[in-house]
Amino acid sequence: MDLAGKRVLVVGLARSGRAAAASLAKRGAVVTVTDSKPPSNFKSEISELMPLKVGMELGAHREATFLVQDLVVASPGVPWDMPLLVKARERRIRVIPEVELASWFLAQPILGITGSNGKTTTTSLIGEMLEASGFRTFVGGNIGVPLISAVDRVPAAEWLVTELSSFQLEGIESFRPRVAVLLNLSRNHLDRHPSFEAYVAAKARIFANQSADDTAILNADDENVMRLASSIAARKIYFSMRQNLPDGVFLSKGELRYRVGNLERALIAVSEIPLRGAYNVENVAAAAAAAATIGADLEALRAAVTRFRGVEHRLEFVREIRKIQFFNDSKATSVDATAKSLSAFERGVHLIMGGKDKGAPYTPLRPLLPERVHEVLVIGEAAEKIARDLAGAAEIVPAGTLEVAVEEAFARASPSDVILLAPACSSYDQFQDFEHRGRMFKELVEKLARDVEAEPLELEPPGIGIRVPGVGKQLDDPELETQNSKTETQSSSPDVRPSSIENRQSSIEQWHYVYEVSREEFPPSAEEFSDAQETRREAPSEEAERPAEELTDPLMPFEVREQTLAPSRSNAREAAPTGLPAGWRAATNRRRN
Repeated sequence: MDLAGKRVLVVGLARSGRAAAASLAKRGAVVTVTDSKPPSNFKSEISELMPLKVGMELGAHREATFLVQDLVVASPGVPWDMPLLVKARERRIRVIPEVELASWFLAQPILGITGSNGKTTTTSLIGEMLEASGFRTFVGGNIGVPLISAVDRVPAAEWLVTELSSFQLEGIESFRPRVAVLLNLSRNHLDRHPSFEAYVAAKARIFANQSADDTAILNADDENVMRLASSIAARKIYFSMRQNLPDGVFLSKGELRYRVGNLERALIAVSEIPLRGAYNVENVAAAAAAAATIGADLEALRAAVTRFRGVEHRLEFVREIRKIQFFNDSKATSVDATAKSLSAFERGVHLIMGGKDKGAPYTPLRPLLPERVHEVLVIGEAAEKIARDLAGAAEIVPAGTLEVAVEEAFARASPSDVILLAPACSSYDQFQDFEHRGRMFKELVEKLARDVEAEPLELEPPGIGIRVPGVGKQLDDPELETQNSKTETQSSSPDVRPSSIENRQSSIEQWHYVYEVSREEFPPSAEEFSDAQETRREAPSEEAERPAEELTDPLMPFEVREQTLAPSRSNAREAAPTGLPAGWRAATNRRRN
């Protein structure tokens, strides 16, 4: 399509809008970009687009600007029912999403992936499988690189493996993927779509322009997906974790199998899949079905899966601190995604939830909480709603911010526990996007690890005895046994859990370093000193009769040449710790508050 000289408005200056504006300007269009955020948010974008003579209206949207365009391109983050877009359509101004624009200039085959959960992992897996099989691929769309960026950059024979959201699909006109994958459908983005039915309809647009020459990959276990099957014109291939399929990829006796016509092959054992969680086995099955459909080598497919270590912010293992594991699932932006994330763990989870509410109830999580979750730490705008929906199913801890939630979760956790960020909400109340939220979580965990590792070993001065954490008593203190018994009784109760960082610090098990020293390191008592003097007078040694050597060399800085007096009785008592056997001293490594 020739856009030279056409007036085109790009709404939204995030990643997709920026790429769309640059591509349109290079094609001779008269481009304007509008965004409600102020110019200070777009310093790098302004620097990039100014040389291309792209006009910019930042800080507010002007109706007049919308209504004088030949074409309006909406970024994925812009609601399709935005009033100014509605007015533009009423004026018969064409309004399209960025992926539709990209498809006008792409001759390469598109493999599109959509669904409520698992899109990014499945998209990445398909890319790895195809590359391992010798295919040249571009991986992008709703992840990483916008599809419009592939225009003029990707060779004609390359497969475009593209993640697609409902926001990108709801306004398409002619966009047609050769292979379309629908992973699952659950209640999501109800803050953006007027109903679940509207959300499903937006997802189903991925099949709208397919023909019998194309392929649809469908989840046979998802009833919402299967309701769409009869209306899809493309050839249908299924995947399932519960059914023995006549054609497709299915789970049987602990391994994924591929069956088509008279061919049946084992693909990979579940035990070989490095990704955590049963839902990731489903993602592997979907990716395998899509890759096999276009001719991927089955051995290469298996090898790609065994090498795959997951995607950032998708149940990503961050690190372990004091045998407590941290997982970042910032991409779990729906209730269903959080439920799948929780299903990867059996117990000991400290769950961080919250952010910008997306309109769906949180009550479906209730059955998962009692056995798996110690407490739910809530943050962001949705905190109160989450607390109401989950009250009684688990302890609710109002943390407010991610930083407080991480610190409080660590304060409450014990070895072998898991601290899991799986928000069930979008991130726009406190962060730029889910990636920003995930990065912040990882930075907070790394900072926590540095703080823990930097805690010094503190040695007590001689003579204070061995101290017990939280008890300022020496071992010879008559109250110590009673105090210790109280401490043991409290720690043995499963219902008593510290509620703050300070309580956690005082309750952590401490190490006590006790070492033996020689008897000679202690000065003699006054009686021992007097006895020794009497012995010397009665039987002087040859050494005592020998005249003292006169020292004439210069004094060194550390030398003192004075006769050392015997310690007094009080000094001797101070040197010997009470309540300890002679010859012992103690030191305690205490956690710094």
